Formats: sequence, C-alpha cells, structure tokens
Amino acid sequence: MNFTQKLIVATKKLDIDVNHFHKKSEIKDIAIVGHPGWCGGACTELDHQIICWQAMGIKVHICHAEDLTEGYLSLGMESRGCIYHESRDWKSLKDMHVISFCSRGFLDNVEEIRKYARTTTFANCMTWTFPQEEEACKKGLIDFFLYQSDHQLEKVHDKLKGINSNYNPVRFKPYFFAKEFKYEEERDHDFFQFGRLSREDPSKFNKKQFWIYDQIKAPLPKKGIILGWRDTVGDKFPEGVPSYIRTLPMGGMSQGNFYNFADFLIVASDTFENLPRIGFEAMASGSILIVDNRGGWKTLIEDGKTGCLCDTPDDFVQKATELAYDEKKRKDIRRAARAKLDKEWGIEASMESWDNVFKQIEKM
Repeated sequence: MNFTQKLIVATKKLDIDVNHFHKKSEIKDIAIVGHPGWCGGACTELDHQIICWQAMGIKVHICHAEDLTEGYLSLGMESRGCIYHESRDWKSLKDMHVISFCSRGFLDNVEEIRKYARTTTFANCMTWTFPQEEEACKKGLIDFFLYQSDHQLEKVHDKLKGINSNYNPVRFKPYFFAKEFKYEEERDHDFFQFGRLSREDPSKFNKKQFWIYDQIKAPLPKKGIILGWRDTVGDKFPEGVPSYIRTLPMGGMSQGNFYNFADFLIVASDTFENLPRIGFEAMASGSILIVDNRGGWKTLIEDGKTGCLCDTPDDFVQKATELAYDEKKRKDIRRAARAKLDKEWGIEASMESWDNVFKQIEKM
C-alpha cells in the first residue's frame, strides 16, 4: 500500500473521519526523535499528536534515540502509516523538520541532530527545564519550544529568554484521542469508589492524602485504588494505608479497568502540574476529578461544573462528600467534562493549533 492507502486504513481503525484530510498542512513531512508508548505522559501524548498530524495529511517519520524493541514495535506505528528510520541515523533527517516530545535522547543528541535537520522543535511536558535543554537553548540548537498551556510557559519563559534572547516559544493545543477510553456515565456501584493515579513519585502525593480519604462521608462504604505505588511512596505515610484502599504499581491494572472502577479521581499533590494526561483520561471516561486548585488542573476544570478544584484538604473532603450524596450533580459534571474535552481538545481545535505551529516552523 502507498502512504495514502495506509493512512486511510489506519484512520478507519482509529475511527477518524477521512474528511479531515482536506485540512492540509503546509508541511508535508515531519520527523520525530523519540517514540510513542503505552503509558507515560509524553509517550501517550506523542501517540495522540501523530493521529492529529496524519489527519492533516502529514507523513510522520520516526527516528528513535534507542533501539526499536518489540515493546515499541507492538504499537503498530508502521501499519498506521509512520515511516521508520534506523535508530540514531541522524544523517537521514537531512533537511527535515524534527520534533521531540520530552525525549532525553533528543536532548542528548541535539547537537548532532542540528547538523542535518532543517529545524528542531522541543516540547517539554514539565513546568521546569532540563539542564540539557538549557544548554541547547544557550547554543541555539533548538529553534522552537512548544508549550501546552500559558501557565507552563510562564514558569520557564524568563529563564530560557535570559539564556538566549532568540528563544522562540510557541503555544499549541494538544489533541486527546478520547475514543481510546470508554465513557461510563451510569455508575451503579455498591461502594463509594475512588481512585488515584500518578507516577510512583513521593512528591506526587500530598501528605494528607489518606486523611482526606478517611474524612470523606458517603452513603456507601468506601473503596479505593491507588495506581502508581512503590515502597518509597509508602515511606511518606508511616500511618500505613487504610484497609479499604488497594495499592498497585504502575501497570498493575489497565487504564480502562481503573477508570471504570473510579467514579471519582481524588488527587491531592505536592507538585505543580502542567496539563495532566490523567485529567483528560478521567474526563473521557466519566470519572469525576477532585484535584488541586493550581497549575494545569485550572485549565481543565471549571470548579463545580466539569470537576472540583480544592485549595485545602478540607475542600477535598467537603466537595467529595457533597458529590457522594448528589447523584444529579455527579451526572451533570460527567456530561459537562466530556463535552469540554471534545470541544477544547478534540481534533478540530488541535488541527487549527498545529496549523499555526507548522506555519511558523515552515518560515524558518
């Protein structure tokens, strides 16, 4: 099959309307340094952006900084129309626009990549900068820096601008492929079921997380799952894990089963999030978000309408308790959250955003 035929087959499998192919980009080919993955913010995000780019008629080349293991190949990117290059074959990227999503391999090799690429673009998914990113900025090795949100840009702008006055930040609106997740509006469980999902990083957990769970009142017995747990996280909670909560490591449960279980995603954290992918996943699945009133959560959530934003542990308790007793409110929030997701991070909005990004890149 030629490229167009592969693309049509791939998009039909993904349930993407082929009419979107009429939204052509000025750029015909882009190269990715890195690789999509089954889990992890940047890896899953890259997977979704590739869907969007291909719907714009762009050929996506992949040149990974690591060996292509069976785990990578199992994603079937070639059958979806992507073109593989030999790993670390930077010469093969000659005169191509190169994009990387938070890939350390890109940062480690950017000086060599820059010798051949027409342009280099780096999307940092964090709210802080990497030392290699700062060094590449200083040397002028990265042409464009992509950001998902205004608050993320605000966190790093002055630092990178101070390193290099030619620093060129660009905002984009990421695409979230919601059809990967089954939306469950009617949730008739025998328990007040909640979940917590994050990296297995102690800083992701607020020290009063279990206190919050204990204080929530509900008409049904409580049952919880924490996905993303290891011993170092447990060290933060000497009081131990409540008996009604099950802890699992990352990958210890499928995301589909997790969101089907979790009627609520109750996440108190000590970190400043960018634009959390778990927020998108919860909104797509019908899990109600009860989270911190800061960072990317404020972009995703209209308090009381598409979820709940909390300033204090008491806020978490109060808002979760109120929703536990209000079935109509729960249903309204689920519907509003899914509608916001489809409108603001659906393929139409994202293609328009990427079209602006590519127009700027093409001018280089």
